[in-house]
Amino acid sequence: MSSAGKPFAGKLAIVTGAGKGNGVGFATATILAEQGADIVIHYNSSKEAALKNVEALKALGVQATAVQADAGSLTYGKDIVDATLKAFPGRTIDILVNNAATLAAFPSIADTQVDAFTTVFNVNVRSIFLLIQAAEPHLTAPGARIVNISSVGARIGVGAANFYAGSKAALHAMTRGWAEELGPKGITVNVALLGPIETDLVFPEDNPYTQRFRADQAIKRNGTPKEAGEAIVFLSSPGSSFVTGQVLNIDGGLTYA
Repeated sequence: MSSAGKPFAGKLAIVTGAGKGNGVGFATATILAEQGADIVIHYNSSKEAALKNVEALKALGVQATAVQADAGSLTYGKDIVDATLKAFPGRTIDILVNNAATLAAFPSIADTQVDAFTTVFNVNVRSIFLLIQAAEPHLTAPGARIVNISSVGARIGVGAANFYAGSKAALHAMTRGWAEELGPKGITVNVALLGPIETDLVFPEDNPYTQRFRADQAIKRNGTPKEAGEAIVFLSSPGSSFVTGQVLNIDGGLTYA
């Protein structure tokens, strides 16, 4: 397939949490592949779905592979980067989309299991540090793009999932620090903050949080994975070269600042 007119032709992208066919990770990987990027998709347990996703990406005329790694493991970053370099020898990493995450919910402070704090922060924060740390020597400089996926919960708080919301807020602060360090190398680091997106994890319409979203949204609906992916791809593109340390809200006008 011709690469003419494809802005990501020759680029190599890693997208974590892209094993599910209906999620934001795979939607993002698909758009990048449609625009010419070769893709490494990461998954934790959804091997069969991830392999199907790889075949769908290859059908777009790019190279693609799937890598299994446990985001709670200390070897997570090294596992993904080693597998990437093995699959694409001699290449540098142009795009890193940190989408993998986990959520723990509890009905009250009294019922909250403290062990969940470690699990959630290890997956949602530590794993991203580990992957950036392992990838840094192999990032294209200048030109690489890192996009960390966050949630509206980081802005408004979610009482039933406080560890999750807190982990995403921590990711905002760390993103600004990484942007400061990597900026002189021409590498940008940003956050894509997602509001309600139509995946298998979205709240039903009668959920109190959904009702709160609708009251505050200017566009009163769930977004689609493709809409989220298009915004993430912008932050992954050459056109975002002067955007770093920022939080892009993709939520129908639910939050600002």
